[in-house]
Amino acid sequence: MIQTVCGAVPKDALGVTLSHEHLLADLRRVRHDEASVLNDLDMISEELKPAVKLGCRSIVEVTTVDMGRDVTGLRKLSGMTGLNIVASTGFYLKEYHSGRLQKATVDDVEEFFVKEVNVGIDGTDIKSGAIGEVASSEKIYPSEEKVLTAASRASKRTGTAVFTHCDMGRLGLEQISLMLGQGMTPDKLVIGHTDLTADADYQIKMLKFGVNLAFDTIGKSNYLSDETRAEVLIKLLEGGWEDHLLLSEDVSKQSYLIRCGGKGYTAVLGSFLPLLRSKRVPEEQLHKLLVENPARILDR
Repeated sequence: MIQTVCGAVPKDALGVTLSHEHLLADLRRVRHDEASVLNDLDMISEELKPAVKLGCRSIVEVTTVDMGRDVTGLRKLSGMTGLNIVASTGFYLKEYHSGRLQKATVDDVEEFFVKEVNVGIDGTDIKSGAIGEVASSEKIYPSEEKVLTAASRASKRTGTAVFTHCDMGRLGLEQISLMLGQGMTPDKLVIGHTDLTADADYQIKMLKFGVNLAFDTIGKSNYLSDETRAEVLIKLLEGGWEDHLLLSEDVSKQSYLIRCGGKGYTAVLGSFLPLLRSKRVPEEQLHKLLVENPARILDR
């Protein structure tokens, strides 16, 4: 079963899934930018409608505690759109870490994650269906190491998938070493933003550990063209890694929304999939990236 904000659903109910998104978030405290606020339910609901029309049925929402997470809002949004929304527990980059988190032990953080997975979030009956996006910066700082360690231990205890943030796609190997060293199952680990490296050899080194990689910044052409992302992804598919790859967009500020001139939550289904199809990527592989893989990884 897969835990959504409206309760547990069987994995075959998930359908086409975007595996790393932000629907409701507030990053002003660190970014000092009003454009980094996503808190208007009506606006986000309208932004999601084109994605739903293109076939999106589920979203893994990886907004952490310290990124302005709003799980009651996510439940309302699920009702407004008909989407399955998987909420997360986690803490983000060190700049976002509170003094309380800085002082907490690994055991404290682990227990917090387990409680949000097994009992509920912020006194509600809404449970976390994922742990993420737990993060590392240009190096793994002490508080980030604490969070990554706690996340992997909580995953081992609960069977919950962990979604990470790699700064510009790097330090994935370091995250893998740290987290698998805690005994978590490799197939429950999703290393995020690795598409930003445009480095298939590096990605294969990670995949050999049995983990999953997210090509989850699709549509962010200011970092990398989707043409390049597609070329690298196809190398991995040709290498037989289709069972361990996921797709998403990581919408995290208003400038990415359709109303602001971006592709919003349609970059994968509206642009990237047609690009892959034009390059003759088989439908069976696309189905794995968008349906089978996220369902398998999230199921517990």
